[in-house]
Amino acid sequence: MSASDHAHTRIIALAALMQTSKLVDDIARKGICDSDDFHALLNSLFSSTKPEALFGGGSHLQAGLILSKHLLSGENVDQAKTIMAYTASIIAVEKKLNKNSEMLQSIAAGMQRIQKQANYFGSPSHESVVGGIADLYGHTVSTLKPRIIIRGKPEILRQHSNTNKVRALLFAGIRAAHLWRQHKGGHFRLLFGRKKLLHDIDVMLKDL
Repeated sequence: MSASDHAHTRIIALAALMQTSKLVDDIARKGICDSDDFHALLNSLFSSTKPEALFGGGSHLQAGLILSKHLLSGENVDQAKTIMAYTASIIAVEKKLNKNSEMLQSIAAGMQRIQKQANYFGSPSHESVVGGIADLYGHTVSTLKPRIIIRGKPEILRQHSNTNKVRALLFAGIRAAHLWRQHKGGHFRLLFGRKKLLHDIDVMLKDL
């Protein structure tokens, strides 16, 4: 894979990570999130095609691309610290998960079962499918320490449907974090490679 291909995939992964964190925060604080953006992220859990196709096309990551641009540019963004904290936590958990081959096998087997549900209901974001993903997360990733701590309104997070959506999104975020790490992403790139990342984000946004 060429350097430009790696760069392109890194931006897709970063946008998906940021979009995940934003939607998690939206649900935790308001109990709602953009349904199209939610669907695009969950779609990635059932696809093994080219990176941009994981999310149904780059246009479905527009929110994440724009958010990434604002954050990397140092612009004032609502809940910026929370979004960045979630993103960093997801990256850290994915790194730990990648070393746990037994858990990875359990996740793969679980996702095969859930794939049949998604096929039956015709959508990865059907509530029954989301519930299946959330249960799998609870039995696997959620047991890793330290856990990803979600901050929001308790009365919202106590609702089962919201908890399921958050857990399903975190699984999608881990999928994106795996893509980010595979294509030479990392904390140092976020800290010291912002200029190049911003350039690549602008190029992708113009192509949408």
